[in-house]
Amino acid sequence: MTTSTRFVLGGPILDTAARAFVDDHMVVVEGDRFVGVEPASQLPSDAVHVIDVAGAHILPGLIDAHTHLMSRSGVEADAKLITTSAIDGVIMAKRQIESGVTSLRDPGCKHRGIHQLRDEIASGRIVGPRAYTAGPNIVGSGAPVDWRNHFVDGVDDVRKAVREEIKSGADLVKLVLSHTAADSDWDTCLRYLNDEEIATAVAEAHLLGTRVGCHCEGLPAARAAVNAGIDVIDHGLALDDALVAQMAEQGTFYVPTLWAFSTNTHLHIGKTIPEERAALYEEKIAGPHRESVQRAMAAGVKIAAGTDPVHWIPARDVMVCELETLVAAGMAPIDALLAATAGSADAIGDPTIGSIRPGNRADLAVFDGDPLRELRALARPRLVMKDGEILVDLRHDQAAADALWADLATGIPASDRQPELWGQRA
Repeated sequence: MTTSTRFVLGGPILDTAARAFVDDHMVVVEGDRFVGVEPASQLPSDAVHVIDVAGAHILPGLIDAHTHLMSRSGVEADAKLITTSAIDGVIMAKRQIESGVTSLRDPGCKHRGIHQLRDEIASGRIVGPRAYTAGPNIVGSGAPVDWRNHFVDGVDDVRKAVREEIKSGADLVKLVLSHTAADSDWDTCLRYLNDEEIATAVAEAHLLGTRVGCHCEGLPAARAAVNAGIDVIDHGLALDDALVAQMAEQGTFYVPTLWAFSTNTHLHIGKTIPEERAALYEEKIAGPHRESVQRAMAAGVKIAAGTDPVHWIPARDVMVCELETLVAAGMAPIDALLAATAGSADAIGDPTIGSIRPGNRADLAVFDGDPLRELRALARPRLVMKDGEILVDLRHDQAAADALWADLATGIPASDRQPELWGQRA
């Protein structure tokens, strides 16, 4: 033990390997790393830095496997967007930390400024979660205006685009494969990359040691991506039994962003569909998507929790909403917690986050209440630590805690601006 060793104790600790909370133990932190989880009875009598969380539940820092700090990939980039998104990014990053999210996967920004924001967070100049960023998404030039990112036509363009994005700083490559068009009453799913282009993108990224995800709606595109060995299926509407079985066998990760596609979210939160179209949306999109997730659960597909919020600066509780939606679809509460911690870490491909174990980054999120009994406990953060540094500490300031928790409880976005142009084809 060194004089800088810190001991976090006072509540049950989530052991992701054991799939359970462990009582009467403490987390031991040195520098920016965990060094152990030990019986609380072994607390040294001369311990200087004791962080007593007094009955709260101790989890690894939450990880959002699909969110956007600065802007969506599906918007038009201009000077106003770049300026506004930079400001939004700083606001979003702080709000994420205050909600207990210490790492995130950002799979698409219209411009490469997202990589600079990531680096500024890593340097400590901006408060925010550790970010793994994709930058502009690779998409065929036939896509509508709201999906145009890094244009490609043919396998040579695809190969060059993958190299350019990685060279420009991307931690992961993201492809836009397909989208279900609202103007067809969600009957038509348009393909933006063909099977050969998808296979080329995945192969080239893997040659360069980079993981690949994809915006994917519709079975044919998903099948092509899984056949190509893609690492992550994002959204993944309309998956069938054969494909989820293949995903489970291959270890393909699934980030369904189920709440973001739910009818209630689009009707009442995003307000992107009118009341008269809600039943049709439920029939064509929300219902089939929920069934896809249920098939994936039954098949044993690795599921990670991602929020993909429908506003530029969303309500702080979007992670809680996603986990609640997954549980409502049949996921066990413990699996929901794992999807937001170890599962998301696995989808990102970083073994040093997502679990409280020796050698991992010292990321903690401490919440009032038992999330296995009530997932809404995750909307009551009490303490947040990232890389061993306490960034949020509300243990001794109940008024500040109440104010933050009240904000989380509202479910109201901080901005009503929509990130998408929603199907414009100009």
